[in-house]
Amino acid sequence: MVSNIWLRWFFVLLYLVMGILLYMGMNMIVMYLMVVGMFLEALASLIGYYTKR
Repeated sequence: MVSNIWLRWFFVLLYLVMGILLYMGMNMIVMYLMVVGMFLEALASLIGYYTKR
């Protein structure tokens, strides 16, 4: 998980938007956002790992 508070809020809001879109029945858009969100979270975690080293 990311350690920056702004990135944490970004992901919380992204997952909130995904939940709203899922409730509205837009399943494919939610799948695309899920892939982008997971990639960005993994990338932020990887960058944080190498900058702390």
